[in-house]
Amino acid sequence: MSPFSRSSTVAVSLALVALTGCLSHSPLAPGKAPPMLSGYVYEGLTAFGEPPIAGVVITVRDAFGVDTTVMSDRGGFYSVRAPIGPVVVTAAKAGYETREARFAIADSIVLNFSLRPIRSDAAMGEADRGY
Repeated sequence: MSPFSRSSTVAVSLALVALTGCLSHSPLAPGKAPPMLSGYVYEGLTAFGEPPIAGVVITVRDAFGVDTTVMSDRGGFYSVRAPIGPVVVTAAKAGYETREARFAIADSIVLNFSLRPIRSDAAMGEADRGY
C-alpha cells in the first residue's frame, strides 16, 4: 500500500465523521419543519390604497417540479411550507395579471405580491373616450 492511498482513506473517513456530526443541524434533519413562505397579496396601487385580494392561488414549485398550492384568505394572507432550494412561486387569480417570483429558499421568508387587474378591451375603450 502506498502512503498516498492511506492518507486518502484517512481524509475520507474524517470527512464522513464531519458530515455525520453536521446532520443534526441540517435543514433536512428529521424533526425539523420545512421553512415557511408567507405574505400578503394586494391589488396594485390604486387611488384607494392597496386593498388585499382574497382567493389568490399561490403555487410553490420546487426543483423537481412538485407543486404545493394554497389560497390567500379574505385579508390577502397566505402561508405555506416550502422546500429548501430553488423555487418558482406564482400568484394567480382570474381577472388579474399573474405574477411569478424565482429564488432559492434557505429559511422562512416573507413574499408579498401586488396584482394588477386585467382591463378588458371594452373598458379600455370607454376610458379612452372619457366614460
